[in-house]
Amino acid sequence: MTRLFIADVDGTLRGRNRRIPGPLTLQAFEEMHRIGMTVGIASGRPLWQGVQDHHAEWHLSFQFDFLLGMNGGEIWTAEDAKKREFHLLSEETLKEIVTVLHPFTGTNPFVYREGSELSLYFNEEMKASGIRHGCPVYQCKDEADLYAMPTAKILYRCDSAETAEKVEDFARKTFGERIACFRTGPDLVELQDPLVNKGEGLKIYCRENGIDLSDTIAFGDAENDIQMLKAAGHSVCLRDGMEDAKASADDITKYPCEEDGVGHYLFDHAII
Repeated sequence: MTRLFIADVDGTLRGRNRRIPGPLTLQAFEEMHRIGMTVGIASGRPLWQGVQDHHAEWHLSFQFDFLLGMNGGEIWTAEDAKKREFHLLSEETLKEIVTVLHPFTGTNPFVYREGSELSLYFNEEMKASGIRHGCPVYQCKDEADLYAMPTAKILYRCDSAETAEKVEDFARKTFGERIACFRTGPDLVELQDPLVNKGEGLKIYCRENGIDLSDTIAFGDAENDIQMLKAAGHSVCLRDGMEDAKASADDITKYPCEEDGVGHYLFDHAII
């Protein structure tokens, strides 16, 4: 019996061209809540960057039972309405990352500060990111601003998918298992503590709430969803997801994200 549902947001529940999931997925949310399933969402974004408000933005009748932000580095539960943070990157580690990746041209590293994004350069991509996420974006006065305080992750927006691939490959070879490195989009590379991932966040929530992982279903589309897909009892990747994510899932949706892939899957496979 499936007791818990969790899904990535961007690229899984909603596409790049809309802020709200499709009608079938929204209907599935209401039905899962009605029958008493535990319903959560997971994002690479910090919780303050809209994740805590998605239930209202999507006009749902309920708040999610739990939320994972920063790829599992943040966990919020409706029961106590408190946020917990896990395994932040230290100033020393952030400085090491920035220093090692400094020679790469065509990259713009940025970090999250509470309520804003801080990037090395202020360009059209960062301006668009601020508009898309409804938060201010600030330019560093100095590169050292990027590692002035601990944070859950640092991101590198690249000028092409080719540059992103080179940065990812180099970082993985250089840092090994000390620092997790992956892409969450063709031109976006993220680095964080390897103990932080959506799979660990799911495990923590299930352990604390007496839910067996075999009774969970997870949906994702990108590399930062892989550990969550592996941890869940049944995992599904979107048809238009990244190849590595597809390879890690038990199944693939018939429909892509933009065509309500999650909602179709839940109803077509009698999950609810």
